Amino acid sequence: MTGVGPLLALFEGIPRSATAVGVLAGPLIVLGYVSGSVPFAYLLSRRRLRRQLDDRSLSALGRGDRGREHHDVRAHVGAGILAAAATMAATTLAWQVTLAATPGANTFSAVAVFSNQAIGAWVSVALWTGMAAVLGHIAPVWTGFRGGDGLAPALALTTAYTPLVLLMAAAVFLVVPGETDPPGPALVGARGAGVGCASRAWVADRRAGGGVRKGPEGTVWRAGLGVTRLGGRLRGG
Repeated sequence: MTGVGPLLALFEGIPRSATAVGVLAGPLIVLGYVSGSVPFAYLLSRRRLRRQLDDRSLSALGRGDRGREHHDVRAHVGAGILAAAATMAATTLAWQVTLAATPGANTFSAVAVFSNQAIGAWVSVALWTGMAAVLGHIAPVWTGFRGGDGLAPALALTTAYTPLVLLMAAAVFLVVPGETDPPGPALVGARGAGVGCASRAWVADRRAGGGVRKGPEGTVWRAGLGVTRLGGRLRGG
């Protein structure tokens, strides 16, 4: 607990005002992009390659190409887990920092404020920080905007913030036949179902039932997430 105290003190030192929320939102979204753009797959592959080069008995043990393929799969899975964890760390930090800066519980995002379906300002900043992380995973600036497919961070975000929408999209994905690479009916249908589910909840003014408050901003965010992921798949990410 000794390490948590200074961190909580930093949160308490954040000024509470709408201006502070606006000032913090930009750097937090940039932080989300940076966290998503960390090349975990490259770093893990280099680490395992270095181990292989140091292991002079690799061929003698009979691993060869099969061993390299196994290491590549492990690196891919490990990179996905790390990317998801980094994304959730960035969004959680954005949530907590913005919440500390929010002047009151009645401070909402500017989206849908007149429809009584607006979400808290801290929730809005966290969502768009997560979106930036997905974009960073797909188009990291360090590699000429050629990166991954954004799947791991997108799954982490939808599981945390829109679990029911994710379940609907997963059900459609399992039912609809089609290739997944390039994006076929299964993936397109799943994304459409996710946006449709969010839109239906918005029109019906349904409560969240798990995740963030349903409404216009959540629907736009879910649609943007789907378009971003689809763009990453189409460009071969």
